[in-house]
Amino acid sequence: MKESMEVCGYGGLGADQNRSSDTHTLTHSRTSPPPPRLRRGFTLLEVLISMVILAIAMTVAWQTFSTATRAWTGGREMLDKVHHGDFVLGQLASSLRSMAFFDSKPEKYAFRIKNNPSGYGKHTISWVTGNSAFIPPGEAMTHGLHRIEVGGGTDEDGVDGLVVTIWPYLADEEKVEKKSWFVSENIKGLSCQVYDTKEGEEGWKDTWEYSNSIPGLIEITLYAEPAEKHDKPVEFRQLIEIPLGPPVTNIVSKAK
Repeated sequence: MKESMEVCGYGGLGADQNRSSDTHTLTHSRTSPPPPRLRRGFTLLEVLISMVILAIAMTVAWQTFSTATRAWTGGREMLDKVHHGDFVLGQLASSLRSMAFFDSKPEKYAFRIKNNPSGYGKHTISWVTGNSAFIPPGEAMTHGLHRIEVGGGTDEDGVDGLVVTIWPYLADEEKVEKKSWFVSENIKGLSCQVYDTKEGEEGWKDTWEYSNSIPGLIEITLYAEPAEKHDKPVEFRQLIEIPLGPPVTNIVSKAK
């Protein structure tokens, strides 16, 4: 009997322990937070926000790139115009400084200024020279005296530019065949001033009323197309001293 009770007692203790363990497990399962749920993607709102941010970033980047590209292109075009303007001025100066004059027929050698409404400039100038500036290789007049005329003009396609015309300097200008060609589409015209040394009338003038003489000092202004549509044209200006034209009087001496 005692053994039986001990056995029963032992069995009861084991059952109590099992029930206590089950109760603890149940209580723990009720009080513990559920395990976190795994996220497998983005919500539609997150995707839309990301797309908006990406679009803004791309817009800013594109505007920055476009601004830098336009600035680089404008700078490059302006540099090309500067180089071209310097080249044309150099050719003009070389030819003008080589101006020829003989007192046997001074009217055939005189410097001339004419009004010209074409292009940005307002003048066309002409003179007699033996210089080959602006003349294509192979032209017969390259190695002799000729009259050269330079000013703004328009080609067959309606494009404005700087036009050069040459013809024999002693020929009848009403009948002689003249040859013309474009030397620059970047330079759209020119203006000219001469320093008149006539006593009592000294000063810069944009007309030359002497049909039998040449000036001693000339100011040439070339005009190139502006960088922006509504801006003023780009100007290139140079003073050119003519060796045959004395600085004090309009009387010239025979070329030596």
